[in-house]
Amino acid sequence: MRAARMYGRHDLRVVDLPDLGSPKPGWVRLQVEACGICGTDLEVYSRQPESKEPQLASGRDVFTMGHEPAGVVVEAGEGVELEVGQRVAVEGHLFCGACFWCRRGDFALCATLRSTGQGADGGLAEEMLAPARICLPYADTLSPAQAAVAEPTSVACRAVRRAALEPGATVAVVGGGTIGLLVAQVARLRGADRVVVVEPVARRRALAERLGATAVVPPDAAGEALRDLTHGVGADVVFEAGGNPAAVRSAVGWTRKGGRTVLLGVTSGVLELDLLSFLLSEKELVASLSHTYDLDFPEALRLLESGQVDVGPLITDRIGLDQVVTHGFDALVAEPAAHLKVIVEPNGPGSPG
Repeated sequence: MRAARMYGRHDLRVVDLPDLGSPKPGWVRLQVEACGICGTDLEVYSRQPESKEPQLASGRDVFTMGHEPAGVVVEAGEGVELEVGQRVAVEGHLFCGACFWCRRGDFALCATLRSTGQGADGGLAEEMLAPARICLPYADTLSPAQAAVAEPTSVACRAVRRAALEPGATVAVVGGGTIGLLVAQVARLRGADRVVVVEPVARRRALAERLGATAVVPPDAAGEALRDLTHGVGADVVFEAGGNPAAVRSAVGWTRKGGRTVLLGVTSGVLELDLLSFLLSEKELVASLSHTYDLDFPEALRLLESGQVDVGPLITDRIGLDQVVTHGFDALVAEPAAHLKVIVEPNGPGSPG
């Protein structure tokens, strides 16, 4: 079996591995049909310290990348209701189910959380093993490539849920990448009356408009556009999906008094706030991490199956496993603006995305 294995910084290799064997009780073995590459994968790829085999410098074992897979069940372990031949999308979180956060349903905050493809073997391989509870069947109306976008769609669903949108809200989305464009669509479905996408890349602005955004503006015009649109009030909710401190500062600034800023872009750094101004404006700052297998992921699949969220235009590249480094990770690092969702098809091309 071939798999893309992470050994260290910029050291991803497609290698031959022994067969996975039969799944343990409660798990399934999948033939992977499609797997997306996302921004957090690039963080792992670009920022891992240099290492020597067989351990990463962080102390984690070498592992197979890929946390946005869709596949077909080829073998089911004891106690599994999924049937051989079923196509499923994989939510990806390996949570304990017993800690304080899991008992509250906050599975993404699990005390011992790992994810397939990020610290545990994932879907950039011809086959993978996964707990059956995080594998959700999907309708034939979706191609495997589209089903692989269920994971980022569920990130958008969670962010909009945490935003507690009120009907008729004015929403701004900072960042027109895959996540931002998904958030814009989900927000509109969940009652936002006006959705403004703030994005520096012209082709992404055009795509945001095509996908139903009310207005699309570059960052240097966003403040004025939002003031004009809201008669000086500001946006009710601003989603920060750009993933950099400057975008976070702008998002907070564009949020109206009493409004809410939702942070879901992955970034490091420090956010400085004028505390008195923040207090007097009674703004709320909310973080939204990932998704849950029982709420966000099923919702994402329903929205994709019904066609209410359109991910077809977001799939810019479809490549084979042998191209995962050159046409996947390295291409995304070198020209991030030229790609949105890169889909890897480890066993050959599937249905058109």
